[in-house]
Amino acid sequence: RIFCFILNSILMHFSPTDKLILEDESGRMTLCDLDESVVNSLVTGVVLAVQGTLNNDGEFSVDKENGICFPATPLQPQRELKSPSSSKFVLLVSGLEVGSSTGNPMRFQLLTDYLTGHIGLGSIKHQNLQKDIVRVIVAGNSITKQTLPTQDASAPVDKDAQKKLVAPLKQLDISLAELASAIPVDLMAGASDPVTTTLPQQPIHDCLFPHASRCESTFKKVTNPHEFTTGDAEVTFLGHSGQPIEDLLKYTKGKSPIELMEDTLKWRHVAPTAPDTLPCFPFTEFDPFILDKAQPHVYFCGNQNDFVSKLTKIDTPNGPVETRIVLVPKFSETGLVVLVDINSPTLECSTLSFDA
Repeated sequence: RIFCFILNSILMHFSPTDKLILEDESGRMTLCDLDESVVNSLVTGVVLAVQGTLNNDGEFSVDKENGICFPATPLQPQRELKSPSSSKFVLLVSGLEVGSSTGNPMRFQLLTDYLTGHIGLGSIKHQNLQKDIVRVIVAGNSITKQTLPTQDASAPVDKDAQKKLVAPLKQLDISLAELASAIPVDLMAGASDPVTTTLPQQPIHDCLFPHASRCESTFKKVTNPHEFTTGDAEVTFLGHSGQPIEDLLKYTKGKSPIELMEDTLKWRHVAPTAPDTLPCFPFTEFDPFILDKAQPHVYFCGNQNDFVSKLTKIDTPNGPVETRIVLVPKFSETGLVVLVDINSPTLECSTLSFDA
């Protein structure tokens, strides 16, 4: 039997009788004598090694201590730390959902006006923050999910429905053009954006942003997941718009999004459940979601219910490796954006609130 549970609007798929199966090209083997917490925390696609013995039933009994081994943490590029007085910030925002019937459109306008220097946020400290923001990352779901009115599938869409569909795109295009005229902007695709749903999602097409695309040097349409390096300290960012974590929540029990982000770092795989339960392009020669080159300094996930930040530290033979994990909340629901200080020794995070 398959047990399904509803938790925070996400359909959960797990059972008290679940078992782990180790599989490679030669065959499959059931793992036994594992704690329930271990079974409930692992998902399909994770690469690991096990230590134990084969029992009479043909199952592999995993040792209680050090029975499971995950891949070693990759090296991390060294960054040149600056003094605390020279703070520079990367702004992370997700879930703009322009065109949403439940969101407040004034929030995005306030954010745009603040980043372009037209308004302050009251205190001198917040006004000075604006000039220290060097880059904006829009982590998916910039457009609310569009649905056509119920009608005959063969009938053409009437003009009123067409205008309603393109209105959020036009509004987003104008706002992004205004933003990109003042600060570099990276636009990632998301689950509700007008691109294919298979990961890695490709950049949203230029033709949908006729105004913003004129800012060729500052407006970049990028893939999801997205990796980049920024600042004099050469801080490496890696993040996605939330689909991998949303999928992992369906098949794990007792895990929070921030814990699952830590797990994907430990597993060295951004989206382990792809392509089994998460749509992705059928790669045959390599897996683009494997962390095989370097550990990022900042690892972010968009479109979350709440803001959470955690600095993880992993001891390796070459010294400790630290990564700042950031959950970026949905802007349309919370009005929050995240600021990452790329010159801070621990890459400290803070939030700014925009409400009207």
